[in-house]
Amino acid sequence: MNPFSISDVYLDKNGRRTLDINPLSENYCSFDCVFCPLGRTKVKTDKTFSFNETESFIKRLEAILKTEKIDIVFINPDGESLANNRILDVINLIKKYKANVKLLSNGYIFNIEEFKHILNQCDEIIGELAVTNEKDFQKLQRPINGYTLENYISNMEEFNNQYNGKFILDITILKNYSDDYDSIQKFKNAINMIKPDEIYVETPSKGKLGKAFGVSEEKLKEISSHLKH
Repeated sequence: MNPFSISDVYLDKNGRRTLDINPLSENYCSFDCVFCPLGRTKVKTDKTFSFNETESFIKRLEAILKTEKIDIVFINPDGESLANNRILDVINLIKKYKANVKLLSNGYIFNIEEFKHILNQCDEIIGELAVTNEKDFQKLQRPINGYTLENYISNMEEFNNQYNGKFILDITILKNYSDDYDSIQKFKNAINMIKPDEIYVETPSKGKLGKAFGVSEEKLKEISSHLKH
């Protein structure tokens, strides 16, 4: 999505009238994943920032919420949603108009109290996993120094233990990295720890990333079946 963009209204897979919004000016993220469809992270950070565009963005969003019947707003950013220091204002605005809030994050900073409070205001949260060992985590996801895969999983586990909304775990299968039997078993172990309400399973499918990291549709279905049962 474009910076500070708001999508047209569409129906999601559950038939809900949905808006997608991007509350960021560019890609702020605590990772710099080599398989990210957005390209390189512009600002690698786990801090929050003030953006001049946020005020006008909030006004545009409110104008839509006033005139359209919206069931759910999906905070689906080009980067980390929580990097905007006014994301709670955005969430509160959505709630004011009786719409639900769904928020996407990589999930690493879910244990930080400031962010936990914000996330707890959301009806649905998506966290992500893509690899199952520390070497590949550092190589492929290129996190902030000091981040570990063990903490990544435990942070999502800790958050979901106290979260009352719907927690969705989005697992990305990467060819030659997380598509083998051992990786699938480790993903299942992580699922048992985090205890998500729903699991998404996907793989890169477009362009160079699809060629480099994508698994076949048949293999993806097979892996998805193993992870969901």
